[in-house]
Amino acid sequence: MNIPKRLCTLPFVLLITGYLVNAQSTNALLWKVSGKDLTESSYIFGTYHLLGNPFLTEVPETEIPFKHAKGVVVETIIDSSKLMSISMMGIMRDNTISNLVSPEDFKLVSDALEKFSGMSLKSLDMLKPAQVNAMLVLLQAQQLNEKILIEYAGVPLDVHFAYNGKQSGKQVTALESMEEQVKLLFDHFTVEEQAQQLVGYVKQSDTMARLQVDMLNLYLQKNIDELYKLMESVPEELTGSSDFLLKDRNIKWVTVLPGLMRSGSQFIAVGVGHLPGKDGVLNLLRQAEYTVEPVVK
Repeated sequence: MNIPKRLCTLPFVLLITGYLVNAQSTNALLWKVSGKDLTESSYIFGTYHLLGNPFLTEVPETEIPFKHAKGVVVETIIDSSKLMSISMMGIMRDNTISNLVSPEDFKLVSDALEKFSGMSLKSLDMLKPAQVNAMLVLLQAQQLNEKILIEYAGVPLDVHFAYNGKQSGKQVTALESMEEQVKLLFDHFTVEEQAQQLVGYVKQSDTMARLQVDMLNLYLQKNIDELYKLMESVPEELTGSSDFLLKDRNIKWVTVLPGLMRSGSQFIAVGVGHLPGKDGVLNLLRQAEYTVEPVVK
């Protein structure tokens, strides 16, 4: 998540509604989807979940497509009334992390958690290991990228688009429910497998730290191809197969998106990791015979 950026070699660009649409450059976070059975173009924007809405000043190319879209599509919509029941899905009722790992590994994870949060693992012993792992990933990313995240602190991008879409009278569609997302994160692997992945993550903390920094830097460069390569470089023993998080969901989403896009222009905001690669949303839409082009200001 580091190869030189590909340079544009086209002798010309097309100017469309005030935006340069470059058919070869892949350094873009916003992508235009047109052709086939669409009467209006739709747009897909790759988000980074820790960046707030002030980051949109760096991607002014999103302003007009979002303004003119008839609908907004996001991964999920936060329902505050369900947060309590959702939080219970991350708890083990008949087990503990201390029962799943050795005392040495428990201390190792606890020390890492205290380093980033000041909390001891003992206070979180009944949480599913995947939830503790997710906390560590989040806390590490926040600490390592603190300066950038403070600069762009605000409403998370996905929430921003969903809220402002609703406020402006657009149809807002969630590709998944909150329950579906939590099940993916906390129930796909057994708690025993989750425990192994948690310990493995901590033991590879130096490697993971470099990945966290490189991921955000590549996102800021809008270099999604290199971001994808970096994601692919993460050792599978730390996360297990990522197909259930990326490939399988992308395939499912691409069965839903065409119908939404046929109903009118959509502004689609999903995590940037879902865009690139042969099983990414962009390529799957191309395989479905849509024209997909990067948009740059």
